[in-house]
Amino acid sequence: YIKMLVNNKGITLVEVLVGMAAFVVGMAALLLVFSQSITMGKRGEVAYTAFNLAKNHMERLKGFAFGDLASAAEDSVTVNADGQADPNGQFNRTTTVTQNYHGRSDLVQITVQIHYKVKGVQSAAPMKMSTVIYSGG
Repeated sequence: YIKMLVNNKGITLVEVLVGMAAFVVGMAALLLVFSQSITMGKRGEVAYTAFNLAKNHMERLKGFAFGDLASAAEDSVTVNADGQADPNGQFNRTTTVTQNYHGRSDLVQITVQIHYKVKGVQSAAPMKMSTVIYSGG
């Protein structure tokens, strides 16, 4: 009778529980990786939108008359994904205009910074773009 118990090839309850615990830990890790992947994808999408907002705003400013560039300065304007002022937008745009760049009255530096939020968390660093415009005259 004792020999029959030793040769028993069944699975004990403890082995089933250990196997289930390992499976649950593996699935939790997989779900965490999946969740992080979605968050990183969203962060990349929003950062790309912020880059395009900065680029498009910069291109609009290049169309301004040289003498009107100073009026383009703005501080912390909340905008939507289309670059339109929107108090509910997830982007914050600041435009800095530096006249007499490097002491030259025919140069103006423009810097556009776009801060953005992903899942309600502000970006650590803004998307930033600068250019220097020459008056040409």
